[in-house]
Amino acid sequence: MERSADGPGGDDLPPSGLGPRFWSLWTAFTATNLADGLSLVAFPLLAISLTDDARLIALVSVFRFLPFLVVGLPAGVMLDRVDRRRAAMVAQIGRAGVLAVVAAVVAADGASIALLSAAAFAVGVGEVVTDGGLPALVRELVRVDQLEVANSRISATMTVSNVFVGPPLGAVLFEWTPAAPFAATVGLFAVAVLLLARLPGRYRPERDEADEAGEPLTRQIMVGVRYVWGHPVLRPLALAVMLFSFVGEAGNAVFVILATDRFGLSNVGFGVLISVDGVVSVLMSFFVARLVRRTSHSFSMRLSVVAFTIAALFYGLSTSPVGAFAGAVLGGISDPTWNVNSATIRQRLVPDRVFGRMMTAYLFIAWSMQPLGALLGGVIAERWGPQWVFVLAAVAVGSLLVLARPLFRAVDRAMAEAS
Repeated sequence: MERSADGPGGDDLPPSGLGPRFWSLWTAFTATNLADGLSLVAFPLLAISLTDDARLIALVSVFRFLPFLVVGLPAGVMLDRVDRRRAAMVAQIGRAGVLAVVAAVVAADGASIALLSAAAFAVGVGEVVTDGGLPALVRELVRVDQLEVANSRISATMTVSNVFVGPPLGAVLFEWTPAAPFAATVGLFAVAVLLLARLPGRYRPERDEADEAGEPLTRQIMVGVRYVWGHPVLRPLALAVMLFSFVGEAGNAVFVILATDRFGLSNVGFGVLISVDGVVSVLMSFFVARLVRRTSHSFSMRLSVVAFTIAALFYGLSTSPVGAFAGAVLGGISDPTWNVNSATIRQRLVPDRVFGRMMTAYLFIAWSMQPLGALLGGVIAERWGPQWVFVLAAVAVGSLLVLARPLFRAVDRAMAEAS
């Protein structure tokens, strides 16, 4: 399939519905995110079995997101030069290889925090390539007016696989034997590779060879950075997500401690708590497109901020499992409501020739504070308790209702012009 250089869509898109090629991609997303869901629980459970130092447990999360800072921007240049589907396939093969090694070492009772951190970094490199390239495929497989629906369906399957099914299954497998969830991810990544290999078409973006031939890597990298930073919507959007990701990763890094120590949940209960968030996220995913049509993109983004803030307060102020599960419900409302809008905004406003560099630059800005957030979360939890991570997160994200007003207005204007 020849790609459009200037935006989403093409002559061979289905006249109605999402089409079989989209569903092939959707199935590959499902397998990949189920693997991510298993590792989401397996990594922290293995870490907490090796040490009770919250700082070391958080260090594993730091290394998981460090690749977005180290290799994110160069990866964007690569994604604007190669077939993005094939790049994603290579990334899944690499992640499968790393986790196969982890499974073998864990089975031999040789695991360490150093091994987990190194593996988390390698898995994160594959995630950079996947998250930077696959969103561009979505808009090449569906019509512009179907983007919210397509992103909602992907958000739903990501949540089911990555949150609802993966974590409790990973916890059960870990209880059986710690190596099992890591071994299972290997097979799931292999399935994703096979599904992507069957997806027909070419997904290499067109570009002006005369304009960009011979440019040094640093200059090509800066194309994406300048594009995001100079854009009236993408820059404040990336900064808002930076705040979300900073406080979110601070919470994620110590969430296993909060759940098991403060709320008294078992390993399986920890997985179930995450799955509750997932159930609500799936249900909410099917309503986001309708919510946007009846209100606006900015209204649903504000709803996400409010839900996140109240969820964090439940986690931080409650000592009862009931409060924890109430927080999970509200977190499930927040996640897809923001993510579907954010993905659609980028897909509609950014030309294909710079999408890879834009995406990795956007993620570089938006996720640059995640390692620091995870590290700070571990320090706060070790000194004052994990609940304070969530209280501070509620205050920080709640401030967006005031600070992000210009962003919300700019989003509605830009999306109206792009329609």
